[in-house]
Amino acid sequence: MIRSDFLTGWQQFLLVLFRFSVGWHLFYQGMGKMRVAHWSSGDYLRTATGPLGPWFQKLSQESWWLGMADQATVWGLVILGLLLMVGLFTRTASLAAILLLLLFYLAHPPFPLHGFAPITPQGFELYVNQVLIEILALSVGLAFNTGKISGLDLLIHNWIRGRTSERHTRAQVAAALRKPHDEIEIVERWQ
Repeated sequence: MIRSDFLTGWQQFLLVLFRFSVGWHLFYQGMGKMRVAHWSSGDYLRTATGPLGPWFQKLSQESWWLGMADQATVWGLVILGLLLMVGLFTRTASLAAILLLLLFYLAHPPFPLHGFAPITPQGFELYVNQVLIEILALSVGLAFNTGKISGLDLLIHNWIRGRTSERHTRAQVAAALRKPHDEIEIVERWQ
């Protein structure tokens, strides 16, 4: 486990800013899809070219599955983005976001076709694209557990640790009060 006290304040700030920025991007992408009337992932899934392309194409043909994919995409982006921004359940949210983004990456990976990289709306990409970079950024957040550097995870952790410490102190006092009378008498003689 990497402890935040081994990081400088600047490093901690940048890691939390990194987590917040990825969370903001996911949240805003989800909100954008939510605001567009009749948004659907249908075209994206129908044109999937990656290793899971046939599965995504089949998914797009079933209206029930397509509706589920649309809802899961929108709400997954919004909720995971919010959790990352506020630093709540950070590791779980990071892992879930990595899995969601991995599906996006596998649907349209920037792999070469006939030796050349295909052009995308973002320009020319080969193996590495924005989605893969966000997956790697979330992996960094997982490794450093940025929720315990700053966020609601830190507040919850400190609250639980405070309650545990309080219980431990009460248990020590209770144990001292339960000592047999002989031990207390011996201690009193030596004083």
